[in-house]
Amino acid sequence: MRRRIEQVVAPLGLRPRQLLALNQLRERGPSAQQTLVDLLGIDASNLVALLNELEDAGLIVRRRDRTDRRRGIIELAEQGEQLLDDLARALERIDDELLSTLTSEERATLNALLVRAAETGMVAGCTEVPDEGC
Repeated sequence: MRRRIEQVVAPLGLRPRQLLALNQLRERGPSAQQTLVDLLGIDASNLVALLNELEDAGLIVRRRDRTDRRRGIIELAEQGEQLLDDLARALERIDDELLSTLTSEERATLNALLVRAAETGMVAGCTEVPDEGC
């Protein structure tokens, strides 16, 4: 499965952190640059380089917060939305290929179990109070 995903992602020319940043923007909407530093767990200077690449590719838009001009706001550009839509469809096709022998009920059960395992793993590794940073 990893190889198939890499085959789909490779032509995009994006690294995993870049895709993670785009997904965070899609899920959370326009975000402060500092919020992305915290969510992605990377150094602010590394985030700037990552955002420069995404902006140069036309995938994000940067603007200043009107209430605090020192604060940068990052949002997903239309081209970034389209890229994520295309990627989601490609990943769905991979799921269909790899899980074709499972019934829809089995796939739903598998998905629910994987979500539960991932959520449990995230909480178990969290050193902060849930909902306050983890």
